[in-house]
Amino acid sequence: MRLTRDEKRAIPFLLPGILVSIILIIYPLVSIIRMSFMENAFGGGGGFAGFENFMRLSRNPMFSSALANTFQFTLASVLFSFIIGFGLALIIQRKGIKLKGLWRSLLFITWITPGVVKATSWRWLFATDGGMVNHMLMSAGFIDNPVPWLTNPNFALTSIIIVQVWSAAPYVMLMMTAGLQQLPQDVFESADIDGANWFHKVFRISLPMLKHVSFICLLLLLVWSINEFALIWIMTSGGQNTMTISLMIFNQFQALNINAASASAVIQLLITMLLAGTYVVFVTRRDD
Repeated sequence: MRLTRDEKRAIPFLLPGILVSIILIIYPLVSIIRMSFMENAFGGGGGFAGFENFMRLSRNPMFSSALANTFQFTLASVLFSFIIGFGLALIIQRKGIKLKGLWRSLLFITWITPGVVKATSWRWLFATDGGMVNHMLMSAGFIDNPVPWLTNPNFALTSIIIVQVWSAAPYVMLMMTAGLQQLPQDVFESADIDGANWFHKVFRISLPMLKHVSFICLLLLLVWSINEFALIWIMTSGGQNTMTISLMIFNQFQALNINAASASAVIQLLITMLLAGTYVVFVTRRDD
């Protein structure tokens, strides 16, 4: 197929983006996949190891724990971030709410705040001794003794999920608010005439009409949660049963166990593609 004159003129403008993608994405990806199948650390001289690195990784009890924590963290973060974000969007869009732009801006600050700042601040808030969260709960009479939020395996992962939801829900709120503003009001007026209640208008009118916005939100939340690193590392460093695949990859690279780190990275990529692909196929088939 021959290129048209306009397509030929566009090639010089596309080349910088293509080169950057090759250097920053494709080449590192190919290198990681190659090293995951090699015997020595940097994939040279040791020969081809086949699936031995993956088999060795599957026998590591830390990997199974990291895998379970990753799924738990991802599922809870995506679910509650979407529910709370959509709930905030519905509240802000109510007719009686004033200064809607101000409330959206204030809520969105939690999203645009750098991850390191958020994680460090919440680590102080969740501190067992002198932490603001324990102080407020004890002052209100909900607890008698300080809760070891980040130093107890029973609370650590839940605490991180709370921070992740607190951070991601405003993004869902902003996206869903933009979608709600575009919905035709005559549909809701007709629903009011037909006697539809709030539940029917939200779940049978608003959500179905916002399916494309919801699709983008859920897909991004899924990818972000699976690959989250800074928040967990700063708050617990993977201790107290909060080790995830992202942190495990980092620890393996620190120990110069490049083969295991590469195999873990490939598995993380496959999990992300599998979950995202399954969700895309499900939504596509449902639309059809």
